Amino acid sequence: MVFETLILMFALLSVATLLQTLSGFGFGLIVVSSFTLLNIMPLTATTFLVSFLSLFNSVSLVFRNTHHVNKQAFIILLSTAIPFLAIGYVLLEYLSQYMSNWLNVLLGCIILLCCALLLVKRSVSSTSPFGFGVAGALSGVLGGLFSTFGPPVVFQCYRQTWSIVEIRITLLAFFCMTSLLRLIVVPFGALPSYDMLISTLFAVPVVLIFTRIGRLLTARVSAKHIRALALLMLTLSGSLLIIQNIQI
Repeated sequence: MVFETLILMFALLSVATLLQTLSGFGFGLIVVSSFTLLNIMPLTATTFLVSFLSLFNSVSLVFRNTHHVNKQAFIILLSTAIPFLAIGYVLLEYLSQYMSNWLNVLLGCIILLCCALLLVKRSVSSTSPFGFGVAGALSGVLGGLFSTFGPPVVFQCYRQTWSIVEIRITLLAFFCMTSLLRLIVVPFGALPSYDMLISTLFAVPVVLIFTRIGRLLTARVSAKHIRALALLMLTLSGSLLIIQNIQI
């Protein structure tokens, strides 16, 4: 990977990490959409990078706070996500080889749908196993395809009458496990190159540093404005991906 591309990659990871830390969402979507749009690395390699960095960045926090995890919801989400993660991963491997343009169009459409979902006003919902099962299944498909497990389960969990700590740690525990599972299935598909693996390792301190910076800025920056900025970036990147690849 050339030096200029590496700098651009780290800059985008820095922005995505800051937005994730300040708004609570968007890391995977922003990284996958921007890397694909700018052709920084293949989509299969980008999803590996997102899974690895997501796992690395949150696992220690989850281990320290496992008592805050809603066990019933976590089990339902994970058990329904696993089989659909495999389906999504098989689709990614097939589409990336034979229909790469349409895969990018699908990514753009998914990003726009996720933005719409994140804008929907969340009404309080009962803790229904069916609702969590549907959220887990949709999350599994998205995670297998694009390593972005977030929107369906974020939407479902924030409709519950849980404390914010319980919501946050339950989501982080789910993302840790699904990211780990996503990494486990990588050897069954297209493996990242040696350069991609080295770039991923060098990206770890970048993510850790900007996570720390984001936490320091939390009290000084409006989460509402950051959320709007993240949604605007995602909407633009999703739209450009569709426009860029629909001409086939």
